[in-house]
Amino acid sequence: MQCRCGQQVYFNNDSCVHCGRLLAFDPHELAMQSEEAPGSGLPTCANRRTAVRCNWTPVPANEHGYCLSCAMSKTIPTLSKPKNHDRWRKLEAAKRRLILDLLLLGLPVDESRLQFHFKEDRRTNPDVSDYHVTTGHSSGAITINAAEADEVFREEMRQAMNEPWRTLLGHMRHESGHYYFTVLVTDENLAEVRGLFGDESQDYDAALRRHYENGPRADWSSTYISAYASSHPAEDWAECWAHYLHIRAVLQVAVDAGLLPDGNNWYERFIELVLSLNEIMRSLGLPDAYPFVLTEPVVRKIEMVHRVIAERAV
Repeated sequence: MQCRCGQQVYFNNDSCVHCGRLLAFDPHELAMQSEEAPGSGLPTCANRRTAVRCNWTPVPANEHGYCLSCAMSKTIPTLSKPKNHDRWRKLEAAKRRLILDLLLLGLPVDESRLQFHFKEDRRTNPDVSDYHVTTGHSSGAITINAAEADEVFREEMRQAMNEPWRTLLGHMRHESGHYYFTVLVTDENLAEVRGLFGDESQDYDAALRRHYENGPRADWSSTYISAYASSHPAEDWAECWAHYLHIRAVLQVAVDAGLLPDGNNWYERFIELVLSLNEIMRSLGLPDAYPFVLTEPVVRKIEMVHRVIAERAV
């Protein structure tokens, strides 16, 4: 993406570092808009002026002046608590990245069907009614515990859940997978999807209880992308969906930056890139950027996610 002055700009930029023009990402054009001249003005989301500092253009029909992404937030953290301003900013930034993923794939993004609730519970705010807010999805409503925006809380949860990786964007990509299963998996492809992932209609609560009480199956790493994916077919799908979005986004950035050639063999290109990236992280004394193993069964599942999206994308 470029500013009018020719300077390269990036998805999170709200102004051009070269000429000072105001920038705003247009989700309908999938392009960055810039002022005709510095100071001439540009339509921007109403949340540009809040802690969110949103850098998207508004939806013309939205009565509050919100952009597509901000309009999808139906519950936000209590802003009377100063720490929640930073939480809200991080949550919305991750959501904008997710919405970009979905739009680039040509998937339908409808704020009346896909909504977000950023809720607090009494573990971090004694003034709210909920004792425990669990990140999850139900009928198009994605709930994220707002405390997940705190690095310390998220790291404590990561260790408690024995996860190699835990991010806000990862949560949102995963939960969006549950929603898009209901949109993209139909009678025409259900049998093929179940052939790889299993029958998603089996008792979900019972499966999760077994997983948390007994742990994952001993050989989970040979056929699942994560231990949690082995808990239930619906979670296997959502985990593979999330990793498909991770992989696609990383490869797109690498291609745009000239680090990799464009091409069809996503697996070989991603492995080449991620092995180098992991080694770079280790040389800095940091954890692996991508601490997962893509076995052949996992690759087949991710390719199934790709096919289902390609068949139904608008």
